[in-house]
Amino acid sequence: MVLVEGVGAGRRAVRPFLAWLLWMERGAEDSWTRGRRRDGPEQASFWDGWTVAETRHFAEDPSRPFADTLVRECPEGYDWLPGPSVTAGTDQIITQSDGFLSVN
Repeated sequence: MVLVEGVGAGRRAVRPFLAWLLWMERGAEDSWTRGRRRDGPEQASFWDGWTVAETRHFAEDPSRPFADTLVRECPEGYDWLPGPSVTAGTDQIITQSDGFLSVN
């Protein structure tokens, strides 16, 4: 199993090769505030650029509509909810080179 995390993990170019796509259900403003607080004032210019780039990325190549599972943070733990779409079919080949590993 390989877990890929990040804004581009569910982008159009890689979706055909994904076995499963999780989407962390959190508003952009909440995420950006959390990141700014975590990284401190030294990274303020990074976050100024990041918010613009992330907004543009998801406008051009949204991932959420293709998520198999939506994950929502709760006061205690997380809710795992069905996503709006399915990334891999039952006959999806997960590894291009091996061809023998499938989802089912």
